[in-house]
Amino acid sequence: MAVQNRGDFTTEQLILSGESLVMNADIVQNAQRATVLLTNTVMAKIAATGLWTPWVNVAGVDGSAIPRGIYVGDDIAAADLVDGNIADAPIIMADCIVNENLVVCDDDTLTLDSVIGAGTIYVAIGRDVLEDVSGIITEECVSISHVEN
Repeated sequence: MAVQNRGDFTTEQLILSGESLVMNADIVQNAQRATVLLTNTVMAKIAATGLWTPWVNVAGVDGSAIPRGIYVGDDIAAADLVDGNIADAPIIMADCIVNENLVVCDDDTLTLDSVIGAGTIYVAIGRDVLEDVSGIITEECVSISHVEN
């Protein structure tokens, strides 16, 4: 009797459409880092230094509360972030539509629906700020290869 085997060999793409401005930038050192920084992580930019950091704080007053990009390089080991800044990390900085299912919020600390600026005159959710500030739109997608007849 024949055995039927089926595999899903599709690769979902993060960038769905748009010009997608991707530039290399430096990610700030984190001496207390204990986990890997994953590809497709939402990033914020520290205003005073111009260094990027994972978006994990909705109350930061240094720019770290504002999601502005998405890191698209290889996963970065925690030890590398403990050792020093990461130079030339590719970050989507503007103008594209991305697959929301592939976007990562660092260590699941926040979600794209996390509220920024609660209790202030400027209150918004992460996904709206990412779109307003950088033109990066998140769109939920369904892989057709995952749907059976």
